[in-house]
Amino acid sequence: MALPDPHELMSGALILRGKKVSVSEINQNARVKGTELTKDLMDNWAKKVIGWESRDLDRFMASTDPEMADLKNLAKAISISNYVLDQVGEGNVKKVWQTGSQWDTVIKRFNPSTTTIKNYNSSDIVLEIPLGSGKDACDHYWGISLKKRGMKDREPTLLNKPVVGKVGFLTERVDPIYVTIIKAAKAEFFANALKLKTAGTYKGQPLTGKQIDKLPFTTVLKYANDLFRRAGDEKNAMLTGRKGTIYEKNPNIYFKEINNAFMESFNNNRQFFFDFLDLVFKINMDQWVKDRCFHFSLMTGVGDYNTKTDMIEVGEAEEKEGRLMSEILRNMFKDEDKASYILRKQPDKKSINAFEDIEGKKPAKLFFEMIIGPSTTLGTSIVDFEVRYKGDLTPEPQFQVFLNRIRKNSIHHTYKKEAMKKALGKSRWK
Repeated sequence: MALPDPHELMSGALILRGKKVSVSEINQNARVKGTELTKDLMDNWAKKVIGWESRDLDRFMASTDPEMADLKNLAKAISISNYVLDQVGEGNVKKVWQTGSQWDTVIKRFNPSTTTIKNYNSSDIVLEIPLGSGKDACDHYWGISLKKRGMKDREPTLLNKPVVGKVGFLTERVDPIYVTIIKAAKAEFFANALKLKTAGTYKGQPLTGKQIDKLPFTTVLKYANDLFRRAGDEKNAMLTGRKGTIYEKNPNIYFKEINNAFMESFNNNRQFFFDFLDLVFKINMDQWVKDRCFHFSLMTGVGDYNTKTDMIEVGEAEEKEGRLMSEILRNMFKDEDKASYILRKQPDKKSINAFEDIEGKKPAKLFFEMIIGPSTTLGTSIVDFEVRYKGDLTPEPQFQVFLNRIRKNSIHHTYKKEAMKKALGKSRWK
């Protein structure tokens, strides 16, 4: 079970504190000064964040040393709060809400349910910022979906969602025949894996291939999960049909059928691209939240703690402001004569699909890239996404969505150029 994550509450508390953190001052003695700052947040600020949860507050301190702050998360939260306070000015945030358990009645109007998405607004925290004076005074609300990464880590996933199953994104959008084919492939794949693994016995009891064929699929999957979930390299060999192992006789037809369903249903499918990117970036936020005093951002805190030097490292938070990102994407969707909606396998050499017949170890994943434009070379790479199991085999595999920062045609670079042109820091409040 995943531990509670203090990132949201810690970021909210720092923002409410209203004063930028001097990283150089903290680094005079990060263990001591970082812990002092964290205890100040715990005693004086975190509980003022509306909707705070004790399970998050408990994680402000390091799990290995209850007398020292969780400096890795503190660095990432400082990245967020210093950036936000640069945008709004120190001391100018009136209230902060955390939305984890529920949306407070004051801000609930900003979180509508749409025809396809319950709780559309993915903001983790919402800030109230007083603007103007006299008759022009108003309260502006800034909703922020928080992500985080270490200084050298890859981009954090923008979205985790089951691929198939009752609430699977794929299930809801493909011809039912694909769902039937995928279910059959899954049942065959795991039954064969179980036969190879048990070789006639399970927990010391006879279990022949014929017996496995008669078992309900839920039982087959439970047995497979018991045997493989902690099997490490063997689990990878099983999920990839690795050559040179007993599992090469059982290629991953399950992932192959998922891949086929994606490629055959969604390549050059404008509606899929729009729905998928709306799920990630909330392209339709202004249509569902009809309030000009609210705006939305995706924001990633960047930071780390170096145990050898006893110093925190804080990078500048990375923001994708919702209205600007929506404008960029909507302009791409408007150009119907020139735009193609290309779904392809990621071109990187390490992006080898689990079902591919390739020698050696490979990831137990599927790799996709989404491109909008006239071609793969002239279009804009919007996101990469992967399909994989997160751990246990009994839950459905999930897709994880990443914003590529490396490719020159990435939307990251498009956004950066547009944000500079539009002087985002000033225009967001108009």
